[in-house]
Amino acid sequence: MSVRDQIKIDIEWGHERLVRSQQVVEMRPYDIESWSVLLREAQTRPVNDVRSLYESLVNVFPTTARYWKIYIEQEMKGRNFERVEKLFQRSLVKILNIDLWKLYLTYVKETKAGLSTHKEKLAQAYDFALEKIGMDLHSFSIWQDYIHFLRSVEAVGSYAENQKITAVRRVYQKAVITPIVGIEQLWKDYIAFEHNINPIISEKMSLERSKDYMNARRVAKELEILTKGLNRNLPAVPPTLSKEEMKQVDLWKKFIAFEKSNPLRTEDTALITRRVMFATEQCLLVLTHHPAVWHQAAQYLDQSAQALAEKGVRILLHKHINVFLKFHSCLKRSFVLSLQSLVWSFKWRNLRESVYFCKSSVLHKKLPINRCVLCAKRNTEFLTNFFYFKLSTERCVVVLMQLYCKKSNNL
Repeated sequence: MSVRDQIKIDIEWGHERLVRSQQVVEMRPYDIESWSVLLREAQTRPVNDVRSLYESLVNVFPTTARYWKIYIEQEMKGRNFERVEKLFQRSLVKILNIDLWKLYLTYVKETKAGLSTHKEKLAQAYDFALEKIGMDLHSFSIWQDYIHFLRSVEAVGSYAENQKITAVRRVYQKAVITPIVGIEQLWKDYIAFEHNINPIISEKMSLERSKDYMNARRVAKELEILTKGLNRNLPAVPPTLSKEEMKQVDLWKKFIAFEKSNPLRTEDTALITRRVMFATEQCLLVLTHHPAVWHQAAQYLDQSAQALAEKGVRILLHKHINVFLKFHSCLKRSFVLSLQSLVWSFKWRNLRESVYFCKSSVLHKKLPINRCVLCAKRNTEFLTNFFYFKLSTERCVVVLMQLYCKKSNNL
């Protein structure tokens, strides 16, 4: 389905200027100015009357957190909570944007407060958010709010009190070694927390973690300077080569290169990979239509898989598969296709040395390649009971070329 086919706006605007704007976006789907005119008007109307606009908007800009956030806020305003949860399911995990995740936590706080299990649900929401977005440079408020929530939970009995202390300590100790703006306040609060529990242990705890904290604080300051001017909320449009766009591309490149340089000076290859891919995934929310970024992400994942394999670590490669398939989709959208680009970009050069996960109990050494890719696509969310099979480079290329020719990811 083309981008134009995804625009299905069925609204009586009652104003010629708005009708013209709709006609423009139907002809030129990436005309941001015309979308903005329609969006401003839609926000003044009941969401039930203009839902088709919001749906069309997020279909054309599926990675733009700002549009998802506006859509969800309007549904929340209309108290359409079932729709809100479905929208979060569609957007949240795919879009690592701090503002969208804060909205999710606000929604959980406001709508689950009356439930008997609201404390458990809120704790689960915070854990989920920090797992996905906790590396964000601007995630301070989420860390801090979670800690305040845990400390506010009433504990009855010594066992419950010890469980509470352990839970708060666990979050503090993760937060103070994560490069985020405001880390100094978290460190100060953590030391005070430990001192109130046991002054002697407090000194020991601070000594054990001060080096990692100082390291994270240094990286946070460097990242704050490096990413100044980076606009994470720009809609993803095909490359225009404008001066402002090139400036943003350059800032994203510097951000990703900085993470690749291992600024935390850690020997944990998996942590380095997670941080680089986190930065890359944030970049791709804005530069979705830039094949070079997908290409670099795929190449980096390939190299990381090799490095981990050399250390005897079998890395979960569902991101690896998804990046290549999305890169393939990006090439189709951008009309960038040549035999060289397919062979080089999709051959998965060292996948015969990499490990793939397949949900089964038997090692499929002769499973047809199309079944392998299909199985991998269907099981990327599973983390257990997986086993491995290896794929030859040449057969991967053939299948991906077939996928392109069919213009579909469905095997």
